[in-house]
Amino acid sequence: MHCRTASDEEEHLSLHNAVEEAVHLTWNNNYERAKEILSRHKENHPRFSLEFANVFLVQTLMNSTNETREVLLDQLKEADALASRAKHGDSMFRVGEVAGNNENLRFISKSQRQKRKKEFERRRKAAQKAGEPFDDAWKLECDVIYAEALFMRAVGQLMMNAYFRGGINLRKAWGLYYKLIQQVEADTDDRIPEELKMCIKYGTGTFYTFLAFVPSTVMKVLSVVGFVADRELGERYLVEVFESDGIRSPFAALVLCTFYLFLPTGLGKVEETLVKAKRILDKMNERYDANTYFYGYSNFYHRKRGEIEQALETIEKAEANAERVGLVPTLVRYLRADTLFMDLRFEEAKQRYTSVIEHLSVTKQSFAYTGQVVLSLAACCVMLGDDNTAVSWLKKVGSMYNPKSKNDANSPKFASRVLNNNQLLPLCGVYMLYINRDLAHMNVNQAERVLMELQRVTTGKDMSSPEAMYMHTLFVAVIQKGCGRTDEAEEGMKKIFASEKSIPRDSMVLPYAYYEMGELEFRRGRIEEAKGLFTKGQSIPGDGNETLMNRYRIALKQLKQKTNEG
Repeated sequence: MHCRTASDEEEHLSLHNAVEEAVHLTWNNNYERAKEILSRHKENHPRFSLEFANVFLVQTLMNSTNETREVLLDQLKEADALASRAKHGDSMFRVGEVAGNNENLRFISKSQRQKRKKEFERRRKAAQKAGEPFDDAWKLECDVIYAEALFMRAVGQLMMNAYFRGGINLRKAWGLYYKLIQQVEADTDDRIPEELKMCIKYGTGTFYTFLAFVPSTVMKVLSVVGFVADRELGERYLVEVFESDGIRSPFAALVLCTFYLFLPTGLGKVEETLVKAKRILDKMNERYDANTYFYGYSNFYHRKRGEIEQALETIEKAEANAERVGLVPTLVRYLRADTLFMDLRFEEAKQRYTSVIEHLSVTKQSFAYTGQVVLSLAACCVMLGDDNTAVSWLKKVGSMYNPKSKNDANSPKFASRVLNNNQLLPLCGVYMLYINRDLAHMNVNQAERVLMELQRVTTGKDMSSPEAMYMHTLFVAVIQKGCGRTDEAEEGMKKIFASEKSIPRDSMVLPYAYYEMGELEFRRGRIEEAKGLFTKGQSIPGDGNETLMNRYRIALKQLKQKTNEG
């Protein structure tokens, strides 16, 4: 690559400045104006095509349906196809000249593309032989666009349980990013334009971070091509991109908030992670006051701190901002209902969940969390004393959940367990709080309220079956643990372990109990005891909850690191 001149940098910035306004409009919920800007060149320019797909991505994340994900996959495929066709052609950095280009990249034949590639390589080798500079910045731009579009397609496919296609594309994307980041690291003369470096670091950082969420089967596919997970490096790249304030800054902010708020911290310090999240959320909410996502993520931040009032305020603002521009934010409405449920406002939560179900029944959309919504609605009915209606909703989970969504995979399993063992029914409400991780983050007063509610709905009920009895014991122990009463928590866990043989192996009780006790022992400084508990708990299949398996994997990795350090 030749040394950059001032005119080169200006030419490259012409492209990224042209899309910068659209990016900022997108994150401030002004989607129509953003699409208007990008649609001018999206049919024939790979960068505009990718950013147009990103507008749709941001706009539709808040409804999380199969239908919108399929459309997004098609748009991303168009972007990577344009990048492939354009990379050996003339530079398209000067956006003003694109409109005058009558050549349609969509209709370039394979033979024409091969001819262009040969000509490109001929010019490159000739320049190299003559010792002259050769400008391949446009090819690099196209390679970055292709890698990002392919990576996002892979993520979408994995989210829809298409593990084979997603795994193959993910492996291919990693090969591309590995080469790209090596070019950045080797660029000691600062030849690559800064904005393009940030795009490469965004993709690589997102890749490293996202891989912390995927199943071990996908990791095995990637290990074949030499991928080694590095969360710390991924985080550093993303923080750098976030602080650059370029076109990928808000995207990096969203990935970082996902990393800080949703990735299991294992044995890490939650407060330190939340401080990092708050810095980003404060900046983005100030920068994009009309946004939905960062206010939505602020909801999770406050829930993890047990600050329910603030959690409700931020999710209400997120919903209002979306509705102001004519959107129906299904996911945000669901999260608002969850927050009301966390505050034990069951009647209000029930109304909100019902509204989501009614909306989906009208639109016929396949929401990523439909089964979870139905479970939550049934849980509200239980807490309100309407067991018959609760059972009727549980019977519908199997037909209403989203089989293409990895987020909804466990919904029918739990519903089936309750229907097969009616003694589990009174535990549905606290089960939802536990699975949503709200139970672990409540302040003492709120936790005491939950304990009283649990006692209220189980008093006088038959809880004699081992699974019901010890699921109840687990929930009480978790509440005690969250309140700092570790002796009481340990006593409950030991009761579970003493009756281990009577508890079904496919129940959630044992793997969760071993995890909770392992974490408790770690906090006490008893590393070997914690390792033994985690190792045993990980070997119990339980209900197959993927999030719990990730928590085990992360915790054991952290224990190994701590042992090596010590």
